[in-house]
Amino acid sequence: MKIIAFLKSKTFRFHILLAIAAGIALLWFSIRTLDIYTRHGRTIEVPDLNGLEKSQAQQVLKRMNLKPVINDSIFDTTRDKGSVAAQNPEAGAEVKRNRTIYLTTVALLPEMVAMPDLTDLSFRQAQSLLETHGLRVGNLDYVPNIARNAVLQQKYNKGTIQPGTPVEKGTPIDLVLGTGEGSSYVNVPLVIGKTREEAIRLINASSLNVGQEVFMDESTENAKVYRQSPNVLNRQQQVSMGSTVDLYYRSIEEFDFDEYTRELLSVPTPNLIGRTPWEVLETLEATLLMLGEEIFEPGTTTQNARVYRQEPDAAEEPIILRGTEIKIWYKSGE
Repeated sequence: MKIIAFLKSKTFRFHILLAIAAGIALLWFSIRTLDIYTRHGRTIEVPDLNGLEKSQAQQVLKRMNLKPVINDSIFDTTRDKGSVAAQNPEAGAEVKRNRTIYLTTVALLPEMVAMPDLTDLSFRQAQSLLETHGLRVGNLDYVPNIARNAVLQQKYNKGTIQPGTPVEKGTPIDLVLGTGEGSSYVNVPLVIGKTREEAIRLINASSLNVGQEVFMDESTENAKVYRQSPNVLNRQQQVSMGSTVDLYYRSIEEFDFDEYTRELLSVPTPNLIGRTPWEVLETLEATLLMLGEEIFEPGTTTQNARVYRQEPDAAEEPIILRGTEIKIWYKSGE
């Protein structure tokens, strides 16, 4: 009975209310303290550190109460050594104070690879092998030799470079190749509208070198070939193997290449049905089109072959761009 009487007393109710009030005050104080500690609702926008030198990026982050950590480095010849190549979180992200920002920088020391042995390989095989090793084709020098487009010598800085020699990744390797028997003249490829990388690859694949390169706009980003010399738009040009092709670029950010190429490079699709493989080559070369895959039906030889199908089809796609590949199907015309 005394317990029940105590529970009904003013003293008990007072202490209960006091305990509840103290609990609420303690909860409010805890939340408020946590809010101040974590700066609830207050975030920092991560700055764009791309391209900054490593020490500069670290100073910027420290001034903003963020923690920089270098967690990786990469090899990239297009960026300054020691500069920031990537960051996590990315620029513009909202983070709390003392957040760690992970940085990837461009390696200060070049990445080295072993020079492969290219001797006696075809140019295309050598090009693929160089790219596999992170190297690239330099100047092509042609000399009289029965082996057409076969690598006779591999050179760096005008001297022979032996297989296995450590070389900086991205280095251009000069190649000495054979002209083969017969004519040493080749057709100049059409590279207008191609990116720089595509144009260089096509020119090298045609046994030619890139000569002067001129960027006609202030911006060199996303550049494509606007003009080339020799000019092959009016007629096919033949030059000796190892000759140079000059390239003039414009940026797609400042020039409408779609309209330009439609007006400049559009040609009627040739109807090749019934033609021999030699007639096909002659027609495509005259219109600056490319020969794509050739498929021969069983029993068909180059002597009796006649075109019975082509893609694109002249009736279905009457106008195409110069440089387009034409896929050909042959069957016996006998």
